[in-house]
Amino acid sequence: MQWPWKKAETGLERELRFHLDSLAEAFERQGMTRSDAMQRARREFGGVDKFTEAARDERRWQPLARLGQDLTFGLRMLRKAPVVTAAAVLSLALGIGATTAILSLVDAVLWRSLPVPHPGQLTEILWQSKGRPRGIYRGASGGGFPDGPLYVADYFSLAGFETMRARAAGRANVAAHMFPTDVSTAFEGATAVAKLRAVSGNYFAVLAAPPALGRLLAPSDDEASAPAAVVVTHRFWQAALRGDQRAPGRLLRVNNQPHVIAGVLPAGLGDIGVGEPVDLYVALRHHPELQDAEGWLRREFSNPRTWAFQLLARRAPGVSSEALRPVLDAAFRASWASPPEKPETAPTIRLQDAAGGLGSIRRSLGNPLRVLGTLVALVLLIACANIANLLLARADARRKEVALRVSLGCGRARLVRQFFTESALLAAFGGLLSLGVAYATANFAVSLMPGELRLPFLLDAWTLLATLAVTAATALVFGLYPAWRASNVNAAPALKEGTGTASAGRWWLAPGKLLVFVQMALAVLLVAAAASFTGHLRKIVNSDTGFERTRLLIFDLRPGQSGYQGARLRQFYFDVEQKLRGLPGVEAVGLARVRPMLGGGYWDQVQVDGGARGIDTAVNFITADYLRALGVPVVLGRGISEREIRSGAPVAVVSEDLAKQIGKAPLGASILMDRAPLTVVGVAARARYGDLTQQPNVLYLPNTFKQDSITALLRTTVPPLRVLDSVRAAIKEMDRGLPVVRPVTMEEQIAHTLRRERLFAWLCGSFGVLALLLCMIGLYGVMSYATARRAQEIGIRMALGASRGNVLRHVMGEGLAVAVFGLLLGAPAAYWAAQKYVDHKRLGMEPLDPTTLATALAALGVSALLAVLAPALRASAADPAKALRQG
Repeated sequence: MQWPWKKAETGLERELRFHLDSLAEAFERQGMTRSDAMQRARREFGGVDKFTEAARDERRWQPLARLGQDLTFGLRMLRKAPVVTAAAVLSLALGIGATTAILSLVDAVLWRSLPVPHPGQLTEILWQSKGRPRGIYRGASGGGFPDGPLYVADYFSLAGFETMRARAAGRANVAAHMFPTDVSTAFEGATAVAKLRAVSGNYFAVLAAPPALGRLLAPSDDEASAPAAVVVTHRFWQAALRGDQRAPGRLLRVNNQPHVIAGVLPAGLGDIGVGEPVDLYVALRHHPELQDAEGWLRREFSNPRTWAFQLLARRAPGVSSEALRPVLDAAFRASWASPPEKPETAPTIRLQDAAGGLGSIRRSLGNPLRVLGTLVALVLLIACANIANLLLARADARRKEVALRVSLGCGRARLVRQFFTESALLAAFGGLLSLGVAYATANFAVSLMPGELRLPFLLDAWTLLATLAVTAATALVFGLYPAWRASNVNAAPALKEGTGTASAGRWWLAPGKLLVFVQMALAVLLVAAAASFTGHLRKIVNSDTGFERTRLLIFDLRPGQSGYQGARLRQFYFDVEQKLRGLPGVEAVGLARVRPMLGGGYWDQVQVDGGARGIDTAVNFITADYLRALGVPVVLGRGISEREIRSGAPVAVVSEDLAKQIGKAPLGASILMDRAPLTVVGVAARARYGDLTQQPNVLYLPNTFKQDSITALLRTTVPPLRVLDSVRAAIKEMDRGLPVVRPVTMEEQIAHTLRRERLFAWLCGSFGVLALLLCMIGLYGVMSYATARRAQEIGIRMALGASRGNVLRHVMGEGLAVAVFGLLLGAPAAYWAAQKYVDHKRLGMEPLDPTTLATALAALGVSALLAVLAPALRASAADPAKALRQG
């Protein structure tokens, strides 16, 4: 099979040969020999090449034929310089791959819409106030974040939800849901741990999501008398229910309570919380924790001063957020049980677009991902500058070739096209290789993300289009100027040039050096960001926890989800503590309601001396040996005794920070929590509670052993994981069906809370190192090319008496001057950008400080010194006689 233009070329050759042969035969008939006849025929016919080119210009396939020629010639030129080609393709693959990976993550977190009809009508309902509105609510479960001078939160009371739903009828459909919780499930003998979200009966009507099997929850499921129904996600249906088509209508035990499987959600709709997949949905009135007679949720479910529900609304067509907000705001105020202590802190409704899902992960990762997107774009620009430098150097090295082609009649447009084709080939190879880099980068980033964030990188159509767009933009950025400059050659002088005859001239204005200026300036931004994020992570990791973090094993037990209740549950906890305490290698055992360093926790307010003002306090319910197991000393008074735990005595141990707010004599002081008086019997040393970034007031109370699950903390005399098998065996002796849940060391637990900081430290650090390497390569290439072009000039200098040291200092000074100029340009730009565009409060880190910036400049300075050293040494070691003979 031949291409159409190949067939046309063959036909043209036959036609021209026929005309020449016909003319030659006519001359032969006049008596000429065959050779004379052919010579006369060619002379009479005219230039064959002229007719060939004219005929080619008229063909419709000619553009494709020329493209094929350009590609063939470009591949041959790239193959002639394999090392340079490999370095260029690798640089582009790293730049394009990292850019594509970050784009895919930004799309998953910030841009992608929920797979439901008309997602733009979905609105998340929040409230905002000037500071926390103390006195308006007593207990809360939800999330809050600062937004400038405002505090924004997503939790409401049940009364607030019902009032807003009623008053917004006709304008919007308002649904409620709660934060997901871990539950145990059993289906036909197979057990699993799942994430459950309790929702109002109209939740799926708000989403307008159709069922894949069965039905979804309805308002009738909100009735307490209705049978407990559960909706499962497609993922859970396949994994835990084995894709059983008959699952709807069958029983699924959730925390040992029977639930009827109502239906299965369609694939792709796991939850509306970005990166927070949920497995099960139940109606609010059938939340598993409502089955616990002593549980917090059962006591506080309908309390208007307990705000524990998040709200989502679907606006009716034609109803804007601006029109809906006053209605919801009036309903919100009408639901308050009491006004806030300070009128100026009264909260107001704030509506947020929820087309892409709930905003908790977006708020947490939105600003950091934008920062990463900017940084990776800078990496790509630096890579483009490197390739542009490479192509400029190659263009100068091919000046004689270009001059010869120009003198033979080649047009400038043809030359530009050829050089740009070579650039496009480099970009294409880099783009193909970048898919692997993007896949590895994105999955590495996901592995470091917080909160079990599941955002797998998929090579979908969007990703491929993004890679194609980045590749095309890259080809334009680094290919056009070198192609234009390479074609701009004066043929006569270029044909006379010898090698090594260039002079310094206006070296500051040389395109290669200008690109290095830009590279160094951009690298300051990247390296400063890398130093800032890694320094922030190092500072957090090395911060004082207030307890000894080594030799600690943590795990959960959930006997309440396996049928233990009341006195039997309480006795089980006492027996477990005693059993674990006797294991070999175990030094101390403590049981607590809240797992330490989990990233969240249990929070409440306490009042001191009958004062109305509440003090925000982190709370944990512990056993007598918990503080010793954790390694937190009691600095004043005593700890909680086992007798007080068994009797439920109203005593408390407070942290040093809380003790200072109590007064000069904290021991024996009476404090109030949930209107119940507590007597302070001890003061514990300051210690971290939920993570390493905060050190709140902490209140330790006797563990009542009424909760379904508990966290065990073991201090060991050997590496913690060595006792894990013994722990599992001991629990199995007590109950063969009770699993040890999420066993980790304290170091692993702390690392889990730092996954966001680790993510950005690793990625920014990688980008910073890549920027350093690219700048070194760029500066090395420019100086190597410059010294090679000026070999004759350097030889003349040395022949006239310049020492090797003088040449070394001259070349190094010239290269370092280029680097220093770029650093001086980039330093203020980096400082300004860090102050203006990075949300330090949201990231929980300090602004860019002069020390960090100086560290970045020093690292770049050392890399520049190393980059110019080799070309300078090579130039100073040149043989003057050999250099003078070049021409």
